[in-house]
Amino acid sequence: MKVRVASAGTGKTASLVLRYLELISSGTPLRRIAGVTFTRKAADELRVRVGQAIEDVLTKGQHLDFEASAASQPAFQEAAREITGATLSTIHGFMGQCLRLAAPLLHLDPDFSMLGDWEALALFEEEWNTLRYLAQDPGHLLFGEATDDLTEPLLHLFSRRSQAEVFEPAEGEVNQRLLRVYAAVYAAYEARLGANLLSPSEIERRALELTRHPRALERVLERVRVLLVDEYQDVNPLQGAFFEALEQAGLPIEMVGDPKQSIYAFRDADVGVFRKALREGQLLPPLARSYRHSQTLVRFLNHLTKNLAAQGQGFGPEEAPPVESTRSEQGRLEIHWVVGESPLDELRQQEAWVLAHRLRDLSSQTAFSQMAVLVRSYQSVRFLEEAFRAAQVPYVLLQGRGYYERQEVRDLYHTLRAALNPQGLSLAVFLRSPFGQHTEEGPLKPLELAQIEQVLQSSAPLQALELRWPSVYTRLRQVQARLRLEAPLEALKYLIRAPLMAGRAYPEFLEPRARENVDALLFYFASRPPQSLEGLLERLQMLSRQADAGDVPQAGEGVQILTIHRAKGLEWPVVAVFDLGRKNTHQARPLYLGRKEDDAAHLTQWVALPDTPQFGVFKEQVKALEQEESYRLFYVAASRARDTLLLTGSVSKDRPEGWVRVLEALNLGPYSPRYNRPELTLQTWRYQPIPPTPVIGSSEPLESAPWVAARFEIEPFPPLFSPSAYKRLEAEPLPLPDPEEGETLPGRARAIGTLVHYAIGQNWHPDNPAHLANLEAQEVMFPYDPDERAGIMDEVNTLLQSYQGLLGTQLPWPRDEDYPEFAVALPLGTTVWQGVIDRLYRVGEQWYLEDYKTDQEVRPEQYYFQLGVYLAAVQQAWQIEPEVRLVYLRFGEVIRLEKTFLEAALDEIRPSEKRNGFTQPGS
Repeated sequence: MKVRVASAGTGKTASLVLRYLELISSGTPLRRIAGVTFTRKAADELRVRVGQAIEDVLTKGQHLDFEASAASQPAFQEAAREITGATLSTIHGFMGQCLRLAAPLLHLDPDFSMLGDWEALALFEEEWNTLRYLAQDPGHLLFGEATDDLTEPLLHLFSRRSQAEVFEPAEGEVNQRLLRVYAAVYAAYEARLGANLLSPSEIERRALELTRHPRALERVLERVRVLLVDEYQDVNPLQGAFFEALEQAGLPIEMVGDPKQSIYAFRDADVGVFRKALREGQLLPPLARSYRHSQTLVRFLNHLTKNLAAQGQGFGPEEAPPVESTRSEQGRLEIHWVVGESPLDELRQQEAWVLAHRLRDLSSQTAFSQMAVLVRSYQSVRFLEEAFRAAQVPYVLLQGRGYYERQEVRDLYHTLRAALNPQGLSLAVFLRSPFGQHTEEGPLKPLELAQIEQVLQSSAPLQALELRWPSVYTRLRQVQARLRLEAPLEALKYLIRAPLMAGRAYPEFLEPRARENVDALLFYFASRPPQSLEGLLERLQMLSRQADAGDVPQAGEGVQILTIHRAKGLEWPVVAVFDLGRKNTHQARPLYLGRKEDDAAHLTQWVALPDTPQFGVFKEQVKALEQEESYRLFYVAASRARDTLLLTGSVSKDRPEGWVRVLEALNLGPYSPRYNRPELTLQTWRYQPIPPTPVIGSSEPLESAPWVAARFEIEPFPPLFSPSAYKRLEAEPLPLPDPEEGETLPGRARAIGTLVHYAIGQNWHPDNPAHLANLEAQEVMFPYDPDERAGIMDEVNTLLQSYQGLLGTQLPWPRDEDYPEFAVALPLGTTVWQGVIDRLYRVGEQWYLEDYKTDQEVRPEQYYFQLGVYLAAVQQAWQIEPEVRLVYLRFGEVIRLEKTFLEAALDEIRPSEKRNGFTQPGS
């Protein structure tokens, strides 16, 4: 196994592309090279760049430093043909391909489907709830074991199943009991998936199983000769074991990555897998030339990584090779500290103020859209937004935390839940949300926590609410009434749009970003309306567990604000890292996983619940790993800038926290000597309260613009409409429907008309048995029994015989040009009228426009508007003047229509047309 360390900005992707060219030139077909990376976006980018490099070789004979020999041209021509089908995918995509190659040997369906992580978790929880219910039966396996306290540990263990192939109980009977229950639930979950459904973690487990099956492994090795793995620092233990097994089976593997950028432990990434490859594999020379960073930033990053590596903070010396810049630009580093005795949140206000003004100063050289501010936590964003608005710095907040866990979405969820069952947490959230604001003491006012607590602690919360806060109680009753009367989607719309709070709707209490999220929620459910309120609530609860569902990205341009994790792989000319003083926080877990020192393969994890001997030990192990990762996170943040890097932090009461200590070790802390050189600024600001932002402009009300009171009139017709729908002609034939697409099957009269028109359009003859059999097989006939079908077909046959009898007599035949089922569209005002002419044809110089009717009576006047639209459409499009005729097949009668009648029918709608779509007041 060959391993290469590639620091940030050193051209890792370019090196992979060059390796592809070398392999192709040496005789390895592109179809036998597998390229694997971490995301679909990265895989798509790699495919494009490899394809472009192959094109360069074919047209120029070289790509960057690679020069192809004349003898290798056929190999590159072959590669150019294979690029679209080449194996360039994510790790799970590659594993899936391997599994499909050997699916029968592994008892898998080759056409298995992929299941999302959050869907897998929901299925596992369902199986757990089922077993917990069955455990109430004295004869069940789990009876006698307390199960109510196991839900959180089980779900957490399931979500971490990519960290180990085997879970073992640490010392303690409760740990053993947990794993017995977990094994039972997981077995039921696997049975639920069957052979045709796999989640990412199950794909990893099955892929590892494949490597232990000789015949299955042989099939993979026959297909792939070389495997190139990108971003190897982000793989998890099961993925690492899979790659190791392939390499031991004889597949050459080359991997590249940067352990300094391993920051995805929350997704089960384990930097230890990369370090194992460094120890045991063939170490290739690192990529040591930065194409991204200016001279000053390269020196700073070298200084930073050398210091951290020397102290073993985040990475070791072999993982942090020195880098030199290929750029001549000097660049700039700025570090700004805010110190004082006040609480950190007050210091952060000034820190954000300093940063906003520095970015505004830099905007004379670099556009705001070319700047980014990175934060560890979205809790820091509110300080930035307030300061940027005050300093008039435009900004865009990129994707944030889980969309379905946003406060505005949870407010709606709990309000609906409280209307369904007004008690507990949901009632508390409803009362605390804007829906809980009251008018008992004058203008709208939120309930205080003590007042909410009084309601919740009452033996009858609703009666207490009605007695003390009747305005809130009435609001809740209004929502309940809507839920009883309307569909869930309509009730959700009402909750969002109705002016329930003293004439104000819910979005009026939200920031613009939150309003966009609420709009997105409506769009989501509008495309998939739930059948019941319980279904809507369950769907929201399941989606809240989907970690990759982010906020709706804001539109516009400006400084981009995002988390460091979100910024990985990106770069900007100017980058600021805000709130360096925020310390690393540990989120408590329902259980902790630990490893034994002799587990070299990292495939076994030991499980410890609270109050067991190993719980505290494993917790400290996890916290130590998180602290290590926090140093790597700082390196990722600092390495996003190309030209200018700004670092800001706050220090309260001389107690440095977080990354402040990292910079102190570099003599760049808040109490280090100041610098003010062209390439480096180090400045400390003493805390001063930020004055409130002044109100700009006059306090007198502005005169409304003339268009403010303009109103849009309801259009008389939809944007796209048909003449037959306008006249509500129920016997009109339909195109052959597709029930699988939800199209309605017609009644008997319309079925007859549909079959007759279809047969005429196809030039089918009633004397041809194959034509009649084809008509009878159409789906419009499915609802009818054999006797009804026979009756319909007899009538269809009679009408088609009538049509054949008219051909050559009243209907000219043969024809010079003939267009059956001729589609037309006619724009009139704000509506486009569309329809299908049954027949448009030419005999000599004369054109004919015909419409065939299967009606039981002759009433041509009801079709004037429809045929008027058809006539106007062909007049405009083809500049022809056809003779317009109605053909009544039951009566064998052809009626020629006067064009004046048709034009008069069109005049019926013309007075209703509005030119501008809106009218001014008083017009």
